[in-house]
Amino acid sequence: MTLLEAISGRQRDALVSMLSEDVVFHSPVQTYRGREQVIHLLMTIGGVIDGVRVTRELDGVTFFAAEVEEHPVDGVLVEGDAAEGGEIAEITLMIRPLAQLQAAVAMMARALAEPG
Repeated sequence: MTLLEAISGRQRDALVSMLSEDVVFHSPVQTYRGREQVIHLLMTIGGVIDGVRVTRELDGVTFFAAEVEEHPVDGVLVEGDAAEGGEIAEITLMIRPLAQLQAAVAMMARALAEPG
């Protein structure tokens, strides 16, 4: 399973096994640190983006198309250096266009504010 599949499928166990304890996640909004916080964010992102389709893959970089509130988005997911055990130590996510990114950020804010 790839990181993008784990995110879009909201596969918590897969994310736990893929990410280092001190993983760093660079989102379009800010940088987050630590496996539990990053997994929580990635699981929430998986609930915001729909219909994820890989469009191109390079070494450690996945380009994808998806929808946010039924509007098309393009994204790039970058997996940074691996930790000693081979787990992912750094992730960067970029989404465009700006209007859909802003919609996704608003959806994330609402989802993160809900009691969990």
